[in-house]
Amino acid sequence: MAIPPPAGGSIPPARPKLVAEELLLYDKDGQSLLDDHALRILIALHQETLTAQEISQRYKIPIAPCYRRIRRLVSLGLISEAGYVTEGRRRPAHLYKSEVDRFTIAYGSGEMTLHLMLRSGTAATAVVHLQPDAVLMQTGAPVPDGTAGPPSA
Repeated sequence: MAIPPPAGGSIPPARPKLVAEELLLYDKDGQSLLDDHALRILIALHQETLTAQEISQRYKIPIAPCYRRIRRLVSLGLISEAGYVTEGRRRPAHLYKSEVDRFTIAYGSGEMTLHLMLRSGTAATAVVHLQPDAVLMQTGAPVPDGTAGPPSA
C-alpha cells in the first residue's frame, strides 16, 4: 500500500538551484557524479515509482551505492520522495520518482554537453571542455579543463 507524503502544514525545505555542471564534473575522489548507477536510477524512476530495494534488485546496483546515488540525486532535485510502501514490511520504505522530464548528454570536439529539463519547467545546460583525446589516452580518465568550479556538496 502506498502512502502519499504528508500534505498538512509541513513545507519541504527549498532545494538548492540545480547546477548542471555538478553532474558533469567529478567529486573529490575523481568519480563522475552522473555515472552508470545514477543513470540507471534516473531511467528506472522515469518509468515508474520504486523503492531503493526494488531499484537495487531490478537494475543490479549494489544497495549501498544505490542509496548513495539516491541521496545525491534527491539533493540535486533530480528525483524526489513519492510516499511510502508499508505492505508486507516491518517498517515503511520510501518510494522515489523522477523529476526529470528529459535529458541529453552529447560529446564531440572535446566538449561534453548536458541538457536537463525538469517536470517543473526548469532547464539547465552545461558544457565542459575536455582535454584533447591524445592527452586523455596518456593520462587515463577524462578531466574537466577547469572552466567550471568544483561541485558543491
